[in-house]
Amino acid sequence: MSHQFKFMTLPYHSGEIANVFIHGYSAGHDMEDRCVLRKHIPSSLHGCINIFAFWPSGHWTQFDKLSSVSFSAIARLNIVAGAAAVAVDRAVHFNTSRNRATAMGKTLFSQLEIYLLKHHPYVSKVNLVGHSLGGRVVVSALRDLLDKPTNHDLEIGDVLLMATAAELSGNDARAIRKRTNCKLYNVYSKDDETLRLNVGESSAGRRPVANCKNVRMESFGHTDYWPRLEQVLRASGFYGYKSGLPVSSQPQPIIKNPDPVVADHFIYDLLELTCDQIRNQVAKHLRSSSWTTLEIDNSPYLLTQEFQLLGGHCLVNLARGSGLKYLQILLMLAEHYDLESKLHDCARVIEMEELLISKCFHSSFGEDHVLGSKQGIAQHLNSMSAKGYFEQVDALAASLTVTSYFSTPEAHAPQYRETAQVLTSGNMGVVLKSASVLPSLTNLLSTERIKAVVTNLKSAVKPGYSALIPAVAILYYARLKLNNEGLL
Repeated sequence: MSHQFKFMTLPYHSGEIANVFIHGYSAGHDMEDRCVLRKHIPSSLHGCINIFAFWPSGHWTQFDKLSSVSFSAIARLNIVAGAAAVAVDRAVHFNTSRNRATAMGKTLFSQLEIYLLKHHPYVSKVNLVGHSLGGRVVVSALRDLLDKPTNHDLEIGDVLLMATAAELSGNDARAIRKRTNCKLYNVYSKDDETLRLNVGESSAGRRPVANCKNVRMESFGHTDYWPRLEQVLRASGFYGYKSGLPVSSQPQPIIKNPDPVVADHFIYDLLELTCDQIRNQVAKHLRSSSWTTLEIDNSPYLLTQEFQLLGGHCLVNLARGSGLKYLQILLMLAEHYDLESKLHDCARVIEMEELLISKCFHSSFGEDHVLGSKQGIAQHLNSMSAKGYFEQVDALAASLTVTSYFSTPEAHAPQYRETAQVLTSGNMGVVLKSASVLPSLTNLLSTERIKAVVTNLKSAVKPGYSALIPAVAILYYARLKLNNEGLL
């Protein structure tokens, strides 16, 4: 598994000091969870540069295929034995993640410095916030500094450890403070029962630690720290929160049953902010599916609703009266194209869309297609007209239909065009390859290409896929051109 952090700067950043947030076990494992974590950063920290450092922490529900098959076989023989096997496997899984957190900590500052140099070169001071195994990452990073020279590294300001799943002695805390001159906060709760599962260690997240500023959070469970982060920052006096406003005495309204269409911000808000031309393109591809009921109205609400209903199982969607959220549909399509191993490199929705769309073009037309290259497609779209890109998406959509597999010379399949130079609507006159796949099967020599053909055929026969994929390609284009930080 990768030992690389995926850093993401949150929207509306300013200042010359960076706050770096690091999640723990079973967090930040997919795009939806990353979006939830981002929303927990309070607006009162918008005077700083806020960066999330995502690492491959694993999730307790993620089993590899071999383990799943083994557990099923054991459970068929004995349910109790099957349950015990699962418990042992999850304990091993957590221990593996715990060891990985320690290893990740030793590379944190080197990777962070590279990221800051590229994106925020004026930052020379960082504050660190780690939760659970994220706190372990931070402790490991700080311990790693103890035997290193003090010159040429980042200045460390405040270090906030929340429910840390690691041991930290008073001597270690003193040595860290002396080496870095940081302010070291240990936020803990004696009510955190989850940390009892950190077998073999006395977690700092359940007790005070000498030579730290200890902040006890009453009645805090292990999962309370992110949703109640503002309360933690206030209680600790964290540097970046000094500009925070007093907590309002008025209770905040809670919407118990939000409209799942309007609440799907990554598609509904995007469609609302984009132009009619984009909405018409999305509607065109959605209407190509026999599973949609979309007629004339291209309003953001109806487009979002139809898009959601195409995701997942149509009978399940019909029964519950709603479909999948946009992020869930992206994950579904990523799994379809066998992209799970690459999702860690996606911290923003637009990155996940680009990964998926590039894979789709590659699967349909091969690696020579400019939009299917491994270098990414954003740079090509900056010089491509809207009309030219829409034509490419039309060709992609045509390649995902069942009829494209049975095209004849009398009824040519739609074609796509490419060139070694940047594609524009003005130089699209050279036809290089047909979107029809069946006539070229005899020329397929590589296993990868055969696998791509099979994947495309599955896309063609699965309900909604042939409409969802080109619709995502249009939404990606809209997101890229709109460049709204809150929707990326």
